[in-house]
Amino acid sequence: MEPLLKRRLLQLYRYISMQKLNQRFITTVLLALLGLMIALSIQAFSQQMAIAKKPNATQLICTSTPNLSPEKLSENGRISYEQGRFDAAIDCWKKATDTYSQNGNNTEIINNQINLAQAEQALGLYPRACNTLVQIYGEKDCTSLLQNEIKQKIFFSTLKQKADSPAKITGLRSFGNILRGIGELDLSHEVLKLSLEMTQSQDQTATWLDIGNTRRALSNKEQDLYSRTQSEENLVCAIINAYTSQEAYQKAINETSSNSPSIIPLQAQLNQLSLRLDTKDWLNKIQKETQDKPKKNRNLLERVFQPNYFVKRKQTENCSQQLTDDQSQLPNQIRNWVNQNLSNQNQLQQIDNLQQQIEQLPPSHTALYTRLNFARSLIRFQALPGIDQKTESFLNTTIDQAKNQNNLKAQSYALGYLGKLYEKNQKWELAKTQTRKALLLAQSIPSPDIMYQWQWQLGRIYKRELPAREKANTKDKEKEFPEARSAYAGAFKTLESLRRELATGSPDAQFSFQNDIEGIYREYVDLLLWNKEPSANSLSQARQVIASLQSVELENFLRLACPEYDVKEIDKIIDEKAKNTAFLYPIVLEDRVEVIVKVPTTSTNNKDANQGLKHYSTFIERKEVERQVRQLQIDLEEEYTFDAVKDEGQTVYGWLLKGAEKYLSKDINTLVFALDTNLRNIPLAALVSGQDAGKPQYLVDKYAIALAPRLEIPNPRLLQGKTLTVLAAGLTEPESEEDKQKFPKLRFAKKELDAIKQANPANISVSPLLDTNFRIKNFKNEINTSSFQVLHLATHGEFSSSPEKTFLLTSDEQIVVKEVGNLFRKQAQNQSEPIELLVLSACETAAGDKRATLGISGVAVQAGARSAVASLWSLDDEISVEFTEKFYKQLVDPNLTKAQALQQAQIELKNSPGREHPRYWAPYILLGNWL
Repeated sequence: MEPLLKRRLLQLYRYISMQKLNQRFITTVLLALLGLMIALSIQAFSQQMAIAKKPNATQLICTSTPNLSPEKLSENGRISYEQGRFDAAIDCWKKATDTYSQNGNNTEIINNQINLAQAEQALGLYPRACNTLVQIYGEKDCTSLLQNEIKQKIFFSTLKQKADSPAKITGLRSFGNILRGIGELDLSHEVLKLSLEMTQSQDQTATWLDIGNTRRALSNKEQDLYSRTQSEENLVCAIINAYTSQEAYQKAINETSSNSPSIIPLQAQLNQLSLRLDTKDWLNKIQKETQDKPKKNRNLLERVFQPNYFVKRKQTENCSQQLTDDQSQLPNQIRNWVNQNLSNQNQLQQIDNLQQQIEQLPPSHTALYTRLNFARSLIRFQALPGIDQKTESFLNTTIDQAKNQNNLKAQSYALGYLGKLYEKNQKWELAKTQTRKALLLAQSIPSPDIMYQWQWQLGRIYKRELPAREKANTKDKEKEFPEARSAYAGAFKTLESLRRELATGSPDAQFSFQNDIEGIYREYVDLLLWNKEPSANSLSQARQVIASLQSVELENFLRLACPEYDVKEIDKIIDEKAKNTAFLYPIVLEDRVEVIVKVPTTSTNNKDANQGLKHYSTFIERKEVERQVRQLQIDLEEEYTFDAVKDEGQTVYGWLLKGAEKYLSKDINTLVFALDTNLRNIPLAALVSGQDAGKPQYLVDKYAIALAPRLEIPNPRLLQGKTLTVLAAGLTEPESEEDKQKFPKLRFAKKELDAIKQANPANISVSPLLDTNFRIKNFKNEINTSSFQVLHLATHGEFSSSPEKTFLLTSDEQIVVKEVGNLFRKQAQNQSEPIELLVLSACETAAGDKRATLGISGVAVQAGARSAVASLWSLDDEISVEFTEKFYKQLVDPNLTKAQALQQAQIELKNSPGREHPRYWAPYILLGNWL
């Protein structure tokens, strides 16, 4: 291989190395740790270019140093990159690219663009890195390319033809890795396979490693989905992708040639090790969870590992189509791998072998992070003789090496991992000492992506020293638990500073919501409400944490930064504009349900900003809450479950609202909820507060109800003038045969659109789009050219916690949630006011998906709607006609808010003959602005 091409290929190996550590808690090492692929690059460069010592920083300032040759600029960029000075590397490579452009050296232009994209990615500038790279293949903007489905298909179908030079072929690996970085995992896999196809066999080792990382990311995604949906399909796909990930790592080990960097097989072995540990932990968790489920689900894993299971199940085709093995043997192969994963046999031998390889690495930036990668896995081993002593010694050596190289970040990681080891072994004082040292170093850099980890770790350690909750009730509440409070408050503040940056960045650099942010935020709320009678300041802070938790959840779904807001804005609305409204914040913790209530207050004194906050709690295990809520959801959707719904609805009412009764004055007629994840799939209207003359009294009988998933109510106000302009679209059945098979006819779609006008012909103006007129082109044109307050969609759709599975159906195609934003972008420019109300009458939430209502929120946010009405489950569309007419009749009443209009429509429907069961009237929910 030519030295120049080899040098460029080696540069490609480095991009993964500079990603932020631990952004996904205990996940793919390369997607979480820095510095694995750069090791040989440094060694090779040192040998080839005879760099005896690194130039000082002043020698590497490219923007202010005139007359540097493009070769020198490129070299300075490489050295700056290796030193972790990514901004300087970007400056150098940009200038090198410009200089080579003047010389017309296309090969070096491409090589420097590849390097530039890597440096941008190292800084977390993922969209920018993708923009830089797609320019190599003739595109200007990565975001618009990925958002336009037609353009995307054309581009990727012709990418092989576009990669028409060795430099462009080299860029495919980098492109595949960046696509993984921005969450386009299927495209990442496609491009990496193309790279494998177009690269010479001796250079394929690193690509196999990258494919393993992408398959692993796919497994992580399916695991996250399974945690929310409990879908067998997600479980199976997660297992398959984990197994094929380790197969790809094994290929990287087996196919290493004399020309391949020696770090790659070591890296692959380390990734295999951490993958096995991850899979072990996850499957053990699944096994434990299924023990508490109905009998038919208890042997879920046994069923999955039956012979021919994957062959028989069509829904696993998407995740198994890449397999080359006989799929009938796949369950046995995976079972053997899992059993090996669960066994301690030969583990010590494997550890010793890996450690010997690591110790042979010459001192370097990469060697440090390879050691940290390995140490992170060592900490997780249990019951291996001498493993903790070995890990402690290994980490102390790593700390010394980091000091010798003056690498503060590596020092911080090593000290923090040492603290974690001591935490694991309950050596609390040593754990505190090492974690404090790690935190001080992280703060001195500063490095917030490390800081929050050690703040959280320190908080956990201090929290173990707290008194039992029933004894935690001192008079001086603000001075209680200062160390634990300070540590958790620091972690929360640090995460808030990172949140908006990560919302638009790489999912690999985003947090694993369930493992990191959710855990930290819930533990912090638990601490703030530890005292039996929390102070007003503690209640206020806990409420803010709950608000941020929900905002993070929606941002992770949309992969967009939501507008900044303050819960005090909610207080202002309640105290000044909606004095008949109370706001409730329930959160489910491990051992109890906590509820904070905000009631109206007349105080205008800033010192009384926390006035009106009340609190109560119910001790009940989280698993029991989840079980009963799930059962209530099932029974609400069935026909003959009246008594069960009454009993279950009363139980849930007791957790959420019984304690609030003493705080809700007779003037309160509206309740707005910021519901926790586990509570969102039940309609609160169906909760039972008691009985009257032998009949259940539902919550909707006394209160109008709304949900505020973002805790941000943009410009809350009543519908102007109550004269409504409505764009109404309905679909009896889709055009394609495939969709006809999936979705039943909505026989009453036309009647539903007619019912809107009939509700009040004098005050409602309707522009209808029905059946073939409701094609995507017509719909888009109507949105862009019409002015309307309400958008009513009588069509099939599904709301899921997965953006890819959240869609609305038009006559000729499905609109996924990210396309909704594109549809409404021009409309937002043409119409001075946003859509007041989005009504989704025939849609439903995905079965079993705890976060499915995120899909409703996501569609509303993307459409720019102030509020949305949607159904939690599918109903006969004849009932939708009844509901629609009653709802719009109330909606134009100038004396009613949206929440009250929904309340009255539900009560009317409930009182109709044959509609008494909550399954008919309760599924409709209002999200957002309730006024």
